[in-house]
Amino acid sequence: MVADGTSMKTIRQLIFITSIYLFNIVMASDDTSTQVEAEIVETVPSSSAQPNQKFIPSTTEATLSPFLLRLHLIRHGETEANVQNLVLGQGDSPLTERGLAVARIAAADNNINGKGLKYWRTYCSDLYRAHRTARIVLGLEMDRHDDRCEEDNLSEVDLIVDARLRELAKGAREGFDKSLTYDEATAARLDRAQNDQSKSEMQMPILESIDDAWDRVQSWIDSLIEEAIADYYSSQILREPGSAEECNSKKSPNSSNTPKIYDVFALSHSALIRTMIHQMVESQLPPDYLRTNEGSLRIPNLSRTIIDVQPYRNNNDGGGGHNRNNDEKIWGIKSKWTASLVELTDVSHLGENASHVPPYL
Repeated sequence: MVADGTSMKTIRQLIFITSIYLFNIVMASDDTSTQVEAEIVETVPSSSAQPNQKFIPSTTEATLSPFLLRLHLIRHGETEANVQNLVLGQGDSPLTERGLAVARIAAADNNINGKGLKYWRTYCSDLYRAHRTARIVLGLEMDRHDDRCEEDNLSEVDLIVDARLRELAKGAREGFDKSLTYDEATAARLDRAQNDQSKSEMQMPILESIDDAWDRVQSWIDSLIEEAIADYYSSQILREPGSAEECNSKKSPNSSNTPKIYDVFALSHSALIRTMIHQMVESQLPPDYLRTNEGSLRIPNLSRTIIDVQPYRNNNDGGGGHNRNNDEKIWGIKSKWTASLVELTDVSHLGENASHVPPYL
C-alpha cells in the first residue's frame, strides 16, 4: 500500500516523537551510561564555523551529536546546453552521448554507485538531467550498450526525487548564452517575445536568490537530521542492558568515540552545489581551488564533493538533564550543526576521463 504525502509525514512525526520518548527513558537508566558517553564532547574546530551566523557556535567547547550526515554531492552529466554554452537554471536539456558515457563510468565505481559504500538515503533533483544521471550512476537504468546488463541485475536503491535539490532559477538568462549579462538577456527575451505573434505576453522565468536556494537546502538538511535522529535513537533502544547487541557494542574499539555515519547520495547541479559549499565550508576551501573562467568555484560534471554535517549544542546552553523538550531543541528540527569539508570536486572515480571533463558552469 502506498501512503499519500500527508500520511507519510504523520508517520515520520510519530516515529520521531516515539524515538525521542524512548531515548529519554534510556537516558534515565543508570545502566545506560555507555549510551550517555556516546554523546561526544570535544572542541569544535574553528574551521568548521559556517558563514551563516545561525550555525556558528557561541563557544569553542561543544557537545556533538553521536551521529553525523555525510553528504555526497554529485553533479549531473554533461548536457547539450553545457556544450552550447547556454544558461540552464531550472530549464532542462538532455544529456549528451559523452554525458551518458561518463555517467556509466561513474556507475562502475563501487564507492559511487552504492554497492560498496552503502548509502542510507539517495536523492536527486527533480530536473531531468539530474534524475537521468542518478538513475545511471545508481544502476537503476539498463545499459543498452552492455550485453551483460540484465533487468534482474538492476539496483534496488530507493531514489528520492526532491525539488529542493534543483538548480537555482536564473531568470531572464535561462536558455541564453552565458556571455550575456542579465540586462542583455532580458532585452533579447523581450525582442524574442515581440517577434513571436503566437504569444500575447512574455513569460519571464523566475530569478532565485542565493538566500532562497540556501533556505531550501537547509530545509532538506533539517529533514535529514530529523530522520537520522529517529533512526539512531530507535536503534539504541534495541541495545538493552546485557543484550548481545550491547555487549558487541562495548567490544567495538571506537564505539563510544566515533559518531555513526549516515551516508547520503545527492545528485544535483553546479550552482546549488557551489552554494552549499560556500555557505557550509567556505573557510575550509584550499586557496588554490580550481576556478571557472568567471572566477567561481569549478564544479565539473559528475564530480563529487563530500561534506560532513553534525548537530551540536553549546555546553553553556543549559545542560539541565535530558528531557523530551530539551533533546528536541538540541537535536531536533532546525538544530544547530557544524560542517566539515571531506572532499572537494573529486573526479578520480572517472579514471582516465577525469582530465577530459569540461569545466562547465
